[in-house]
Amino acid sequence: MEARKSTAGGRVIANEGGHMPQRRAQPATRTQPAQEEAPPLVSTPLRVVDHSGRRRRGSAVILGRDSPGPISARLEEGEHFRIVMLADPPEGPVSPADGVVVVAPARPLASSRRLREAAAPYRPARQPDISFPAEDLELLRKGSLYSRASLRVTPEDIFAGDKPLLTLLARDLLLSAGAADYLNAVAVALSAPRAANPATLERLGELRRLIETVSGSAQAGLPELDAAASRLSQLCSAGDAETMLLCAERLYPSRQTLSEEIYILKAFDRSPERAGELLAVRRFLARAAVPPEEGDLALDRSLLVEQLTFAALATEPNRLAPATAALARFRQRYASLYRERHTSYWAEMARLHARLVVEHPHADALRRINTLAELGPPAGAGALAAFDALLEETSGCPLIAGIEDVAADEGSCPECSLLLDQSPPSRHVEEILNRIDRGCDRQMARLSSSAIQQVLRHSGNPRVDQFLKMVQASQMSRLRDIMDDDLVGYLRRFLVEARIQDAIEPLLSRVQEGVAPNVDEAQSAMRDVSRVLQRAFQSAQRALPPGEAEPKAGSARRGRKR
Repeated sequence: MEARKSTAGGRVIANEGGHMPQRRAQPATRTQPAQEEAPPLVSTPLRVVDHSGRRRRGSAVILGRDSPGPISARLEEGEHFRIVMLADPPEGPVSPADGVVVVAPARPLASSRRLREAAAPYRPARQPDISFPAEDLELLRKGSLYSRASLRVTPEDIFAGDKPLLTLLARDLLLSAGAADYLNAVAVALSAPRAANPATLERLGELRRLIETVSGSAQAGLPELDAAASRLSQLCSAGDAETMLLCAERLYPSRQTLSEEIYILKAFDRSPERAGELLAVRRFLARAAVPPEEGDLALDRSLLVEQLTFAALATEPNRLAPATAALARFRQRYASLYRERHTSYWAEMARLHARLVVEHPHADALRRINTLAELGPPAGAGALAAFDALLEETSGCPLIAGIEDVAADEGSCPECSLLLDQSPPSRHVEEILNRIDRGCDRQMARLSSSAIQQVLRHSGNPRVDQFLKMVQASQMSRLRDIMDDDLVGYLRRFLVEARIQDAIEPLLSRVQEGVAPNVDEAQSAMRDVSRVLQRAFQSAQRALPPGEAEPKAGSARRGRKR
């Protein structure tokens, strides 16, 4: 149809919905179909930035009578648009391919003969070099634009100056084509199973009324339905094609998803009961993931996902009956396989849990040693956190009996959400236990240093002496049996006391010599003592469970008797 006329006679031509009529006959420009097509008179690359800031590549060509190919040829890979300018008015129907706009002059261009002579032999221009004399610009300004999408610009907009604004035309083509794709999806879904209404912005008003009807019905409150209505409402709020396209590209990278959400609303508007049943089936299939190695079962699920759609319910409801029968067979086979996998998975998880329980004292020993800030940074802290998570993860699933019936209804276990391709974390368990071993070895090496052993030997505590012997023998397996909070408290105290002794030793030496220290020396020593104590307290509070960092009264009394 004629979408718009400029005052100078220029026209933008597209049919309803942005699609040109199918070509009924070869254009008069091709007099001999078997004749080899002539190359374009001029061809130059174009690069533009589209409505969303993406860089797009295309071309602009000038065609003679014997080269209509670029008009109907599909865009090549990496080509986002094509501008075709005709040297002569078309003598027959013009049917551009998607992404192609054709510019036709009102009369043959005066420069066409010069262009034909310059085009032999044909060499594509390296830089944009399309220009026309004033008389040709006037003919193009009074000409027509042909496109499958309804353009906003007119020939007068493009050819008003002394040079054609081809980048403006390219941007509008990209915008109009993108918007037309989404509007066409809206129009088709709203009209199905009838023929689609014109794909215009007016369809968004029709969609808004459908949203209001469904949102006020008894079915409102279903998560899938409310989410679809929310997204579609955002789309309907667009006031122009550019805003609509930006919103659509953000919400619906796939036009199929847009169509399906409209079908969801239509289904609940027309047949709430059947739509609710189909929604339950779609939920089941979404949770009933089947790994690729289960070839037949995975294929059956894929077919069911394709067949049991809201689009089918809206357009071909009779075709759902065979798919529903196939769904019953799939449920039975899937539930049997799920029960088998669920049982074997949690049997292996029980074995891993038992292994972790055995190694729990080992992890606790490292956790306690890590509270000794005087040894340096904690070792294996990440491994200890992962150990606790694995202990919880492998603790078991409470739903064992009746899992086959639950899987047939829900698609997965509601307690553990096990997937069929999920494997027990056996390798991860071994890795974490090895990392804990390495952390213990690192702390043992620190404890074995002569400086620390020298401090601990002066403690006079039998348990500390036993601890030192185990460290010297690297007997970590026995060390974890005696490493409790009391022993860690003893070790922390003596290590901190040694650091405090180092900090105040210069002051005590001055006292021994009868020389009073100056104020700066005394304050510096006290700051060092404060830092040592704060670091010790903070380390204990971070690493021990709540309450365990509090000093025990008995331990404090025993410490004072040393």
